[in-house]
Amino acid sequence: MDAGADAVYAGLPRFNARERGENCTPDQLSRLIAYAHKNGRKVYVTLNTLVKEGDLDEVAGMLAGLAAIRPDAVIVQDIGVVRMIREAFPVLCIHASTQMGIHNSAGARMAERMGIRRVILERQTTFEEIARIREETSIELEAFVHGALCCSRSGVCLFSSWMGGWSGNRGKCKQPCRRRYFGEEGNGFFFSTHDLYSLDALRRLGELGVCCVKIEGRLRRADYVRRVVGAYRLMLDVSDEEYRARLKEAKGELGNALGRKWTGPFKSAGDFTTVIQYRSLGASGLLVGKVREPARGGFMLEVRRTVSVNDTIRVQPESGDEGPAITVTRLAVDGKRTGSAGRGRTCWIGCDKPVWAGALVFKTGIVTEDMSRRIDRLPCARPALDLVVTVEDGRILVDPGPDHARWSSPAETSAARNMPLGAQKVTDEFRRTRAARLAAGRVEARVEGNIFMPASELKRLRRAFWSWADGNIDARDVEHGWYAAGEQFLRDAAGGRDAGGSGIEQTVKVGKGSGEDFAGASIAVAIEGFTGAEDEVVLPEFCPERDLPGLRNRIEEAVEKGARKFRVTSLYGLDLLAGHDGMDVTVSFSVPVCNSLAAAEMLSHGARKVTAWVELEKASLLTLIESCGDVIEVFTYGRLPLMSTRYDVPVSGEITDGRGAGFRVVEEGGLTYVLPDKVFAVEPPSGVSTFMDLTHAEPGEPETSCFNYARDLV
Repeated sequence: MDAGADAVYAGLPRFNARERGENCTPDQLSRLIAYAHKNGRKVYVTLNTLVKEGDLDEVAGMLAGLAAIRPDAVIVQDIGVVRMIREAFPVLCIHASTQMGIHNSAGARMAERMGIRRVILERQTTFEEIARIREETSIELEAFVHGALCCSRSGVCLFSSWMGGWSGNRGKCKQPCRRRYFGEEGNGFFFSTHDLYSLDALRRLGELGVCCVKIEGRLRRADYVRRVVGAYRLMLDVSDEEYRARLKEAKGELGNALGRKWTGPFKSAGDFTTVIQYRSLGASGLLVGKVREPARGGFMLEVRRTVSVNDTIRVQPESGDEGPAITVTRLAVDGKRTGSAGRGRTCWIGCDKPVWAGALVFKTGIVTEDMSRRIDRLPCARPALDLVVTVEDGRILVDPGPDHARWSSPAETSAARNMPLGAQKVTDEFRRTRAARLAAGRVEARVEGNIFMPASELKRLRRAFWSWADGNIDARDVEHGWYAAGEQFLRDAAGGRDAGGSGIEQTVKVGKGSGEDFAGASIAVAIEGFTGAEDEVVLPEFCPERDLPGLRNRIEEAVEKGARKFRVTSLYGLDLLAGHDGMDVTVSFSVPVCNSLAAAEMLSHGARKVTAWVELEKASLLTLIESCGDVIEVFTYGRLPLMSTRYDVPVSGEITDGRGAGFRVVEEGGLTYVLPDKVFAVEPPSGVSTFMDLTHAEPGEPETSCFNYARDLV
């Protein structure tokens, strides 16, 4: 905020996509929300990971706390959390995270139908596509403009999870895309991207209808955030006359922010060709030296650029595997302690973490004041009280909700001649409060009849109400009311679950033209291969904006051929099928359904079955099935796409990582996929519907993996 941010997005310790970073405590977040609102700024809280059935109570408690202190929005990935906020905590505004993977206008319309106010578009969305999405929809659009890029499209990456259960969709990504890989024609960092840069494209984004531009900051150092935010603030505010001079100044400030090399912005699909430079290690920061050897209590560094005490550094193995981050507190040259070491020297750096000879050392920032003491001095946000204010002739009534007593008072009114009291004026007045323990939340006003009220009288009544509320409504009761609302919602949701009725089915997706017989199973095929002989049509999980009209036409053609069963693999597909009555729809991978609320949300939009998310471990899967009955289908066999990307990947075919794990890189339908050498295979619980995907697998392959099924998904 000091550097000029209009809004800040921040996470609590759980259920955010940067759980490995330093996040806010509830107390800190409360203080920062109060500070932001006092200064005309906004705070968005990230609750942007997938949520298992066993997490729902904890999530409801977290949302209840947020409902009391009113952040300006909650950024969400999980479909069930969207449903929970909309139904139980309607005072909270919902923004769709990039992790929801919304990349076209059909997906944006679907988000709007789900009650979402703003879509943060998938990072691999071009300016051309943003312009079209803006033309076709009215939902607010936000675009990512600066910082680290994932090689994978947002929300569909299973790479880290497959490698060890560390799910990026649960905020635990170990960044296997930054590692070195080996192919037949050499090795390199085939999936390691540059950082996105859009400083000189801000005006164009505004012209396209983007309402907010987003800068990565939650795993960055404070000095990086200050420099980057300051540079973008400068260019948002600059006049036409100063544009060129200020752009040079802003670029210079960004150059000192110690990030990776830049790429972008993505004006068209042609800009995807320069995102990956596989020969260079994609480490963040400024290269300052190379580890000569480990030493007692630390390591010896061959210095290429000055390194100093209070620098923050990362020791990066040449493999690309994650190395330790260190704050330099002890540094010596020739056995003598010193404050810095210059180019050409060899210095000792104290460190209690393992390092490796030959590892590269990058400066990622400098230690700065973390503002904890400044935050501690701020007041906490006061719980927000929602009001319905009714003005009648000679009387005013304020209803602060079902958990609190109503307040009324005689009021000085008269018949209006030419300046009747309007509801907006009442609303604006009652939003103002100097109450010590309460804040004004949502205020709804009603004026009965053609009434005139002096401004001084309205002000007096407002003061009298808030004085009464401060003395008669306990702030803790406001908070407890939201906790009770969350608990009641979950009880009602559990009582209203449909435990059966969909029937048990087995579905096999086959490649185009496959004539194999699967003993009574329903045969599914991608829509471009549908002939009318198959049982189910599968919609693509990715459809760029330019291809939407063609896909709509193919759906119509499939319906004319007799198709009645469709499999939706991305939220946008539900929008495309919304106008077709009587369709049998299954919502399937890669739509993440991890909890019963997500399943219920998909059923409310026309689905009859939903596929449980493939990352779930067995215990969570069984809990989900128990909660939802036979509307749940289990993915049992197939070669899972661990990652899909629009970027040009400089490798194809068979590759391995430094540990010998094997993968295949294939191009299909305008995307590049990374597939594991092993086929995902699990033995499903009895009595459930199952789904096999033979698009990239043969039945009965010998090398299989049960993925997270037999381990805990963290």
